[in-house]
Amino acid sequence: MNNIEEIFKPESKSIKQIFGDIDAFYQMPIYQRPYSWDKERIVQLWYDILEAHKNNKEDETIDSNYFLGSVVVVKKSDSYEVVDGQQRLTTLTILFCTLRDLNIDLNQKKIINNSIRDLVESKERLKLTTHLNNQALFEETIIKGINFNASKKELAENRFLQTAFYFKELILKAQQKEEEDFIPDFGEFIDYLFNKTTMIRIVCFNEGFAIKLFTVLNDRGLDLTPADIIKAYLLQNISNEIQRNSFVEVWKRIENTCKLSNESLMTLFNLYLYYLKNENPKRSLQEELKEQFKSKVPQTIILDIEKFANNILEINSSSKDKDISMLKYLPQTIYWKSILATAKQIEHPDYSEIKNLISKYYYQSWISNGTSNRIKQTSFNILKKVKSKASVSEIKDLVIENLSKYDNYIDFLNNENAYWLKWHKPLLLSLEYYEHDVKEFVPISSDLHTEHILPKEWNRKDLNWSDNFSEETAKPLLNSLGNLTLLSGTKNILASNRNYSDKTEIYNGNSGKGFDGKTSFEITKDVINKYNNWTSETIAERYQWILNKTREIFDIE
Repeated sequence: MNNIEEIFKPESKSIKQIFGDIDAFYQMPIYQRPYSWDKERIVQLWYDILEAHKNNKEDETIDSNYFLGSVVVVKKSDSYEVVDGQQRLTTLTILFCTLRDLNIDLNQKKIINNSIRDLVESKERLKLTTHLNNQALFEETIIKGINFNASKKELAENRFLQTAFYFKELILKAQQKEEEDFIPDFGEFIDYLFNKTTMIRIVCFNEGFAIKLFTVLNDRGLDLTPADIIKAYLLQNISNEIQRNSFVEVWKRIENTCKLSNESLMTLFNLYLYYLKNENPKRSLQEELKEQFKSKVPQTIILDIEKFANNILEINSSSKDKDISMLKYLPQTIYWKSILATAKQIEHPDYSEIKNLISKYYYQSWISNGTSNRIKQTSFNILKKVKSKASVSEIKDLVIENLSKYDNYIDFLNNENAYWLKWHKPLLLSLEYYEHDVKEFVPISSDLHTEHILPKEWNRKDLNWSDNFSEETAKPLLNSLGNLTLLSGTKNILASNRNYSDKTEIYNGNSGKGFDGKTSFEITKDVINKYNNWTSETIAERYQWILNKTREIFDIE
């Protein structure tokens, strides 16, 4: 095509023309996201137009037009398919329906109604249809008439209806003199909305080009996520409608898998990028993925991503796997998920051994104050080895080499301030998992407390801890590992600042208010079973036990 107008045609149009022209019919393609604008976006849109209207009313040379952005559409036989701009078009349609149903005396009633349905055609065809899955809801609750007495439940489940209620509130405020947002002549504001608010409608005559244009526009900072941009980038290379619809269905399955995994699409794509590159990305997520996807078949790519997403789901759902339970506690790193998902993706024969090895590696690094920067490159090196199906012994050599550059993690365990270090609860939980064969994952929540066996207020006059401790002996032991154990919230409250004999009763389930069951933590039951008294010597003995068990769990041999 030599003529640019044969490829696409930009048109500056008022809102009245966008919705009122003879060919102004819009439909949403299957790959579009559902309607999602929240109150903040609705209010911002309203006040932006309102401010422009007020400026223009005070001085006609200012804001003679308010630009609402561009909309990218593909010309079909009797309508336009909306590639970019569906959120604004849907929001405006809901605004028109709200104006229609609030029984306001306006001269623009015909314009408003004609922007919702084509009043010329006998069938009264809708100017905008949304996703097939949501169209019935959109028509019943918005197009056919808005029920402003809808229940809270109906409102909570219907984003279209929520927007209508936001607009109702804004419109009513604009008509009340005592309100700060009062508009003296509301009809003039509606005139400004329809006649002086404009959009650039970019009409494309090829869907692939339209998606490419959409990608270029949104790559430059408009309101889309990298995942949306990648989706459009891949779709632009699929010309067959059946294949495109199939691609979209797989994409929906991936989105659902992410929800089941409690992972965002962004996280999934970051993990997948690590799998593809085996090195630290240097550019934005969408730029890196575009480079990786270049010259590859979109259908093959999306199926591979789905397989990877299913691997992440399987990993995240492994609530009875001790290593994964421990890895879930790691702060600010997701490298381990990419390593394990990669091992599953390429069907590495030693998945279990790799899982156990990286658990040991990350915990040794964490306990010895390792930063995320310290483990980053080693994580990518491990990933590269896993992807090439290197043996566990090769991966182990790599890990040991990295750990040898730093102080041994064991040296960090004997810390009189262990209680204040973030790894102390996961470490105690590791003893629970491995020493006592606990099956289920224990989340670190507000209900999980670290119990000071020698209590923080040990030297209170009504307690007898002073029989065995002095200020000198208690200070270095109070927050050390040997003096710490795990309790649920209720038991921790009951046991805090008690004598040891009272604490053991509470650990056993006797709170003095009736028997409420033993603590569920085996390492806390061990305290009851092993020690009749709590002294400096027993704290040292328990620390040695913790040290030995920790080495059994995390040492790499």
